Amino acid sequence: MKTLIFSFLLFSLTVIAQNNPVAGENFNLVYDPFKNGVFGAESNLSVVYVFDYWGTKATYMAGSDGLFQNVLNPVEGRKHETTMDFVDGKFSARIMIPESAQLLSYYTTDGNSFDYNDRKTFVSYVYDKSGSPVKGARFRNVDFLLMAGAETDLIIKELEDELAAFPDDYLVRSVLWEKRFLSKKSLEDILSVRAGFEKEFSELKKDAQDNYDLLNAEARIYTSFQSALSSFVMPYYQESNNKIIEIARQIPDGKRSSVVERIYQAHLQQQRSVNFTEEVIGKPLLDFDFTALNGEKKKLSDYKGKVILLDFWGTWCGPCIAEIPNLIKVYNKYKSFGFEIISVSSDLMMNSKTQDEFKLFVEQRNMDWTHTLDDKNQTIHRIYEISHWPTLYLIDKNGVIIKNETVLRGSLLEKTLDEVFASEL
Repeated sequence: MKTLIFSFLLFSLTVIAQNNPVAGENFNLVYDPFKNGVFGAESNLSVVYVFDYWGTKATYMAGSDGLFQNVLNPVEGRKHETTMDFVDGKFSARIMIPESAQLLSYYTTDGNSFDYNDRKTFVSYVYDKSGSPVKGARFRNVDFLLMAGAETDLIIKELEDELAAFPDDYLVRSVLWEKRFLSKKSLEDILSVRAGFEKEFSELKKDAQDNYDLLNAEARIYTSFQSALSSFVMPYYQESNNKIIEIARQIPDGKRSSVVERIYQAHLQQQRSVNFTEEVIGKPLLDFDFTALNGEKKKLSDYKGKVILLDFWGTWCGPCIAEIPNLIKVYNKYKSFGFEIISVSSDLMMNSKTQDEFKLFVEQRNMDWTHTLDDKNQTIHRIYEISHWPTLYLIDKNGVIIKNETVLRGSLLEKTLDEVFASEL
């Protein structure tokens, strides 16, 4: 079944029955109601379409169901809609393709029902006047394939075709090698891919000694090599770490070497954090003083009467960044019902950003809730026994901690808040 789905996806992406959309020209988008069987000749249809838009990372995380959202609920100004005419047994609409467009995504509707390829919007490359996909079209389409759960081989083929047409696109080149590394299932195969990568870049650099885009791509690919290695190395690392802890327990306090003591104490802190996360549910909030980004002196307890999402995070933390779209979504949805997010950043602790840099970061991303930066002594983090990021707690209007991060990340966050605010929605 999966093969059939992706055969259809590939067909819809590359073999469009009508003329192809060309950058800077009008395009006649045709819909055959008798072929698709969703609408009849008597229907009054419109086409809804967007260019080059897949929504947020949160939409990406939603998988193939999220694909329909790129035209159903895009950001303001992204979606276009026009009425279709019925001529000679088919519906059609003439739309202008922007010069800058790479992909066209669309669905048809009569206002009640939709035809959108099983919740995967119909997609076409945008072509140039020579008949080839414009630069970035195949690469942009990789987003679509990833969201739809396409096989890695199909994604690699898409990247290879883009690179063959545009060999100077070093971002595509780095992503292609990343996918090649991550597709391998043995250490021997990973090392073989590295040999191919290094040989290719050795040749490329002969004629481009000062090409910094090329050098940046080379460095990025080495990080992909590291990631691929970690999946094989990590089990051995964890096994040896467990052995260190087992041995450390046999050595009395004060008798452990500095390196053994450091690893053992990190293990104990992790255990305290795990226990704290479970035991704190149902207990009153642990209060702390903080200075908000606007300079106000506050206490956590000042927010009693509101439902509080307490968020420990950092701009250096990839999983934390991935949660930002979820936080923005729920904050905008529930803030009028007495919901507040208090984000405690670890950026000063980790020396990753100054206060001014951090302030600019949250302003640029419209993170309009309450923020504070913990100090170098990790004062707030120590109160809540934080050992990983993001760590989140939900506090009710009475100041009681009611949920931990097990139900406060990804799509579970909105689901949990729907339950908390059920009586008010």
